[in-house]
Amino acid sequence: MVGGILLRSLVWVGVGMAALPCAHASLGGNAASIDGETLAWQGVMNAEQGPHYLVREITNGSGMDIREYSNARGIVFAVSWKDPAPPDLRRLLGTYFGGYAAALASLDHPGLHRSVRIAAPGVVVESGGHLRAYAGRAYLPAEIPPGVTLTALR
Repeated sequence: MVGGILLRSLVWVGVGMAALPCAHASLGGNAASIDGETLAWQGVMNAEQGPHYLVREITNGSGMDIREYSNARGIVFAVSWKDPAPPDLRRLLGTYFGGYAAALASLDHPGLHRSVRIAAPGVVVESGGHLRAYAGRAYLPAEIPPGVTLTALR
C-alpha cells in the first residue's frame, strides 16, 4: 500500500511539475542545460571533472543531493539522489519515467518493496528508502563511458 501511495504521490508531483516551465537535464538529456537545475532544485551546484565524465552535484539546505553524470558527448548517462523526501523522479528520469512507472506498477505487491530495481530496455533504475532517507540511481548502460564502473555512480 505504501508503495502504491508513494507511486501515486510521485505521479501527482510529476503532473504538477510538468506544468511548470523548466530548463533541466534529465536522464538521457543534454548536459548543456544542467545549469538550470540549480535554480529549479533551489540548491548549490559543484562540478567535478572525472577521467571519463563530468559530474555535477546539486545540494540544498534540506539535505537533498542530486548528481548528474554526463559523458564526453554531453549526454546525461546517469543520475543519483539522496533526499529526506521522495525525489521528483519524473524530473530526474525524463522520458524514461513512463516506462519506470509502468514497470513499478506491474510488480507483485509493489507496496511491500523498500527497494526496487527496474531494468527496462535501455535504462536501469534502482531506488529505495524510507521516511527521511531516500536514495537511488538511474543509468543508461549504453551511454556509460568505457572504463566507468557502476560503483562510481553513487
